[in-house]
Amino acid sequence: MNIQEKVPLAPLTTFKVGGSARWYALTETEFEVAAAVDHARKHSLPLFVLGGGSNLVVSDAGWRGLVLHVAIKGITQHDEIFDVGAGEDWDGFVAHAVANNHAGIECMSGIPGTVGGTPVQNVGAYGQEVRDSIAGVRALDLQRGEVVDISADECRFGYRKSRFNSDEPGRFIVLRVTYRLKAGVQPSLAYADLQKYFAERNISAPTLPEVRDAVREIRRSKAMLIVEGDPDCRSAGSFFKNPQVTPYLYQQVLAKADGTNVPNWP
Repeated sequence: MNIQEKVPLAPLTTFKVGGSARWYALTETEFEVAAAVDHARKHSLPLFVLGGGSNLVVSDAGWRGLVLHVAIKGITQHDEIFDVGAGEDWDGFVAHAVANNHAGIECMSGIPGTVGGTPVQNVGAYGQEVRDSIAGVRALDLQRGEVVDISADECRFGYRKSRFNSDEPGRFIVLRVTYRLKAGVQPSLAYADLQKYFAERNISAPTLPEVRDAVREIRRSKAMLIVEGDPDCRSAGSFFKNPQVTPYLYQQVLAKADGTNVPNWP
């Protein structure tokens, strides 16, 4: 593991702004992640874990401690199970799954960042969430000082949350994520934007690649797709959540909507 000094962080984020890391470690194996954590502890350095940099704004002052950049790569497949390194590009993995005719994450095409970030906030878009496909997470438990395998149930997924960002933030560093996808099934078309997209093109049964392309096209039309050289798509991710209300309040909203469609997800 090579620990570098004064490494600019702006190029490592989707916003492309910010200062430098006082110390920086690019970690490509589980051993290197553990070694970087150990180094930070021995030298009393504040530790920041960096993935794809897509939900991050870096101060011009930079980071005074150690930035641990998780870059563990690799995709292995056993039937419908995909074991993926946390440092793999998320959209690249979606493309890989679609090319292998496996459904379950196609509607999350075009989301920036790396695989390791997906279980943290239970990433979701266009009618799909990763909690519906994640079988387990392998992580470094900073509290126990060991690598642990966490089942999907143990992740305690909720709407844009998990144990990693809600119950025990800062305790785990995600190393690998295992997904259970579905071979040879129809893609998901639960989202209104997708239904409209294919209805306008008179496509009644789109393929997985067609759904992936449609999602990316829709996202690009909203400046939500990272495109090299396009400054309009620079952002630090989503800044909103859909409101969560009781069934009773939802019925009250419906009553006042006067027949207007009120999109909802129980």
